[in-house]
This record gives sequence, C-alpha cells and structure tokens, in this order.
Amino acid sequence: MSRLFLTLGLLLLVLGGAVAPAQAADPVQDAISGALAWLHTQQLADGGFSAFGATSGVATTADAVYVLALLGEDPAGPAWTVNGHSALAALEMLSAAGPVPYPTRGAGEAGKILRAVALGGGDPRYFAGLDLVVEVEKHYDPATGRYHPDYLFRHTLAVEGLVRAGQLVPAPAYDALVAAQLPDGGWFWSFDATAADVDTTGRVLQLLSGRAGLACARVSERAASYLDAAQLASAGWGVNPAPDPNPANANSTALAVAGLRAAGFDPDGPRFQTGGKGGLQALLAFQEAGGAFRYMLPPDSPEVRLMATLETLMALAQQQATRPACRPIYLPLVIRTG
Repeated sequence: MSRLFLTLGLLLLVLGGAVAPAQAADPVQDAISGALAWLHTQQLADGGFSAFGATSGVATTADAVYVLALLGEDPAGPAWTVNGHSALAALEMLSAAGPVPYPTRGAGEAGKILRAVALGGGDPRYFAGLDLVVEVEKHYDPATGRYHPDYLFRHTLAVEGLVRAGQLVPAPAYDALVAAQLPDGGWFWSFDATAADVDTTGRVLQLLSGRAGLACARVSERAASYLDAAQLASAGWGVNPAPDPNPANANSTALAVAGLRAAGFDPDGPRFQTGGKGGLQALLAFQEAGGAFRYMLPPDSPEVRLMATLETLMALAQQQATRPACRPIYLPLVIRTG
C-alpha cells in the first residue's frame, strides 16, 4: 500500500506538482454572475427590456445598457442580441420612437440615454438622429448651475451623462449639488426640499465622489452620517430614514451602498454593522435562487424584480474606494516688518 501512495505521489510531481487549493468564493462576483444570467431571460424579442408588461421601455432599456457596460459586458455584442437586435440597437430604436423622441423631453431624459450610449459603445454625438450632448447642454442655466430648474434627480442624470461622455461639466453644476445638501446631511429628489431621502443621497454622494477635491470635503462625511442614521435594524435601507416604518428595499439599499463605496466608506465596515450584518451583506440578501433581486424581502409587497436587479448591479459594479487621509492645510504666516 505504501508503494502505491509513493507511486501516486511521484506521478503527481511528474504531471505538475500538488493540486492547487480551491479559490475562495467571492459573494459579490457570484451575485453578479447569477443576476446577469437571470437578466438574459428578461431580454425581449426586440432586444430591449421592460419593467412593466411585455413591451420594451426606453428608460428601462437605457438602464440595462448602462449596467451591462458598467460590468464590462458589450450591450451591442452577440451575447446581448436577440433576433438580430442588440440591447444598444433596441435603445436607439426606442429613443427615436414617438412624436417626441425620449432624449428631447428634458435634461434628465437626455442624460439617462447619454450615459448609457457613452459607456455602451455608441456615438453620443449621433444617436437616434440626435446629438445627445447638445440635448443635455441646452438645458443648462448658468445663473443657477442647474440642468433642471426643480428636480435635482434629473440634474444628476444630466451631469453624469456628460461625465460619461467625457464632456467638461461646469463647476457651478457641482456647486448646485453641494448647495442643495440639507441640514440632515442628505439630499432629496427636488431642489426645494426640507428633508432628505436615502435614494437621492446615495446617488448624489456617488456622483460627487468622482469630483476632484470633494473626497475630503465635509459634504461626504455629512452624507455618510445621514446614511448611518438612516440604516434600519435589518442593516438595509428604506426610502426614508429611521424611525420611519418603511421596510428596507433593494433599490434604496443599493443606492446607499453605491454612494458609500464611491466615497470611500465601507458599507460592511464597523460603522455600518447592524445585528452582525453590514449594508452590502444586507443587499446581497435580496437575491433569489434564480439570480434576480427582489424589491423587498417577505412579507411580500408590490415589487419590480428587473429594476431591483439593475439598481443592485449598479451598486455591485461600484468599486470600493479608499478614503484618503484628510490633512489640514497650513498656510504660511507672513510677518511684515519695518
């Protein structure tokens, strides 16, 4: 028997040595793989996607194209082509449809299409017969720094679209977001609010974190404190902060996680641990065996799995940033003599 084991051992050495140890599972990558597999089952015959009904929607398809590109997928390639229609081609067809093409309806609509096209491999300067950059920029008001006079959420889509397209965004557009931060540290979807919501706070924090000079600014710390206070006992987030009785949902949790990761705050770190579970762990718990993310955990409630899955994938695609050490600036003291 000992000779047999010795022979087998020598054979292993000849064939290349010891067997490599199994790689540790990566729950985030596993979640992404499962969600993408499920997303394939949701692509419709025209190449698009729909959150409601069996007809492709332009906004949902734009979000799908954007998410696929974020994850390194090719929305114009064969993997995301059905009946000769790719996801990006479907977005172009849907964007041009109707008496009023979707990107011409406002800065937010144009920004949503622009970010998807720019990241997804399309031509932002000519898509669906439109120059998407121009469609966004024509809404800019230099007096306020806003791309939409009232809706902060649409303003963020316009700014992100331009950023993804490699366009210079005027500094006042960022200043408008900083100025809109509320006393509680968060943001609301409109500019005239008095109290924040989790979804908008996560989205704005993610956008501002890519702005040079804001990583160490007090604005990000105040936003993180807002999300810290808003976190629920489940370690997830609802639309409104605690103690509002709204339960955690995948969309709000995803937006909070994305904002925190972009700003260099670890959503699974000690600060965001509740009941032995962090925010990212809470987000992954929304995934079903089939790969989709449900909007809410039981008890059941109205939900849209496609939108929950897309929002979650956006968050999982967001890399965990390293928060830089913020040092005070010392100015030299100039003493005039004589």
